[in-house]
Amino acid sequence: MRTIWVLSVVFVMLPPFITGAPIGDDLISYENVQTENGYRFSYETKDGQAREEVGTIDPSTGVLTVTGWYSYQAPDGATYRVDFVADENGYRIVNQPPPVVTQLIPMVVAGAPISNTVLLSLVG
Repeated sequence: MRTIWVLSVVFVMLPPFITGAPIGDDLISYENVQTENGYRFSYETKDGQAREEVGTIDPSTGVLTVTGWYSYQAPDGATYRVDFVADENGYRIVNQPPPVVTQLIPMVVAGAPISNTVLLSLVG
């Protein structure tokens, strides 16, 4: 009886959590399916965002476990993906993308050489 009650609560409470997909003309694909013991949700947008997750309820404990990933395109054109798990122990990132590092390239300016007095003033 407890399992039926937990399943009822989860399926009533779940839709607000899985309606996070973008809406509009930018969608390439969208799926939101209730399965026998949970749900499956995914979407992809024209600008390179994507998300996929599967929620499964353990019938013996009533614990909902969500596994999935999301990806996005950074301004440099690279695509980054983050895998995650959420369960009774909380939300955890399984695979994290490397940080986006902006590389500064010094600009060489042709001109007169810098005097020793100016160089020494920069040192200290």
